Amino acid sequence: DLVEIRAGDARDTLRSGVGGDIDMLMLDGAFSLYLPMLKLLEPHLRSGAIIVGENAVEQAAGYLDYVRDPRNGYLSLPLPFEPGRGNELTVRTTPR
Repeated sequence: DLVEIRAGDARDTLRSGVGGDIDMLMLDGAFSLYLPMLKLLEPHLRSGAIIVGENAVEQAAGYLDYVRDPRNGYLSLPLPFEPGRGNELTVRTTPR
């Protein structure tokens, strides 16, 4: 009752809404969708929500630039567990 996993294309499964606030978001899939998915879910992210971008490399179509710019309401840094993998830890710093 604390976690909801939706199988399928996120562009379809998330458009109908998320049914509440988001405390943690794991982005792991097509890199080109990281930024569009984040923007789709932003209205539901609580202040302090954790976002993990798995393999958020440069191919993530502007995702890293967006979450690393504090003007967008995030604090973000790379996770150095496996250099070159591009894992990114982000925290939502502004209220919805």
